[in-house]
Amino acid sequence: PGPRARGGPMPHGQQRSADDGMRDAGGRARWAILWLTCGGLFGQFFAFDIPSALNDQMKSVVLSQGTKMLASEYHKYFGLLYSVYSVPNVVLPLALGIAVDRCGYRALIVLLALCVVVGQVIFTLGWEASSWSTMLLGRAVFGFGGETLQIAQNCLLFRWFKGREVALALGLNLSVARGGSVVNDVLSPFVARRWGVTGALWLGTVLCVAGFALNVWSAVMDKREGERTRLAEATSDEHVSMKDVMNMPRLYWLLTALCVVLYSAILPFNNIASGYFVETAFAEQPRAQAQQSAGNALSVLFLVSALGTPPFGGFLDMMGRRTHFLLFSSLLLTLTYAAIAHVPPVLTTFCLGCVYTAFAGALWPAFALTVPQRMLGTAYGFAVSLQNAGLAVVPVVVGWLQSRKEGAGRYQDVMRMFLSFGLAGVAVSLLVMRVNADRGGVLDKPSGEADQCAASDDEIVPLRPPTKGLPAKGKVPGAVIGRGQACA
Repeated sequence: PGPRARGGPMPHGQQRSADDGMRDAGGRARWAILWLTCGGLFGQFFAFDIPSALNDQMKSVVLSQGTKMLASEYHKYFGLLYSVYSVPNVVLPLALGIAVDRCGYRALIVLLALCVVVGQVIFTLGWEASSWSTMLLGRAVFGFGGETLQIAQNCLLFRWFKGREVALALGLNLSVARGGSVVNDVLSPFVARRWGVTGALWLGTVLCVAGFALNVWSAVMDKREGERTRLAEATSDEHVSMKDVMNMPRLYWLLTALCVVLYSAILPFNNIASGYFVETAFAEQPRAQAQQSAGNALSVLFLVSALGTPPFGGFLDMMGRRTHFLLFSSLLLTLTYAAIAHVPPVLTTFCLGCVYTAFAGALWPAFALTVPQRMLGTAYGFAVSLQNAGLAVVPVVVGWLQSRKEGAGRYQDVMRMFLSFGLAGVAVSLLVMRVNADRGGVLDKPSGEADQCAASDDEIVPLRPPTKGLPAKGKVPGAVIGRGQACA
């Protein structure tokens, strides 16, 4: 037997070869895990966006059932389908984000993926029974798993890709997931024409079941390969308190505010875009043709994101410049809504796709550079909680604004609101650039260099100065100090 079998030290050459082989195996494993997590989200995103793709079809069915429901009432209930998804996620991502930091993400991935399947089944049965209360219950259960599942997956991927291709990995994960939205926008109207809305909903259920299987596989493979390659676990025995959350740096809170503003300007629009295009740009087409045209135009938004996010993430890993792209996305969003009534729908959705690609690709990896790794799940959770607070309120406001007018004119106030979100995004982006510059420009560095400058536990200081006078020497209230300045 060789030296390892006898318990003696391995010769240097053999040790180096074994380490290289372990890194190679870990490299193959991490890419396999990445593709499993991507597939695990595909069905969830497909099912989530079915109501938006079939908005007009669902409306026609509901109003023809003899329930005496008015179109204005339908719009309010339709908005609730997205609000009840978001309401639980105002609190759950924070609570479960802390659970990720304390208990690990593998069990949560399995549990939350199961909630997605159960919620979609309940929603489909509610549609078959013409029960809005059952449909709303299904969307709430679906939402219980949907948002927090992505937080757990982000922590899993950060474990394997930290300091390397983290933006590319998160970009691929989002890209394939958004591929589910693209396929939904094209396939669901096609399926609905042949087998009705019910057929499209059951197709979404089947894809959610497939996603559940892939999520379980990713959790099993993460544990097995992590043990084999001796990769450190992403959990921590330290307690993350609400005080720790409130003392997270200003840069983190500005990124969170930008997250809320821009997501509230894109996803709620996507919910109503099909009906908007049918009643405006495609109003002169036959109804069925207009619905398919709207679905095709709508698919461009997430198609651009699906195709553009991976190479864009790789670019950010190499070049940095995250804050510049956050500002670019805010400016483009503002211009898009300013011109939406005067340009073809495909151009509108293409521009929004570019916004979504630049914004999401730059934002989510940036969070990991503002807080210590032990708080990463909590940081993602709090950001997603506040994001969902916006996504819970905005669809209700959209439904209320639509109910005030009839015909295509009911969208005018809605578009003005989305335009104001774009302007707010520009203002917050400028603040992000300023605070990031004070921190040594960590968000604008390539991933490998930025990781060396990222936050650590000893760099989080309270939001308030320790005395009534000037802050303690070397400490900036509410900022991350130390390596951030050292890496300037």
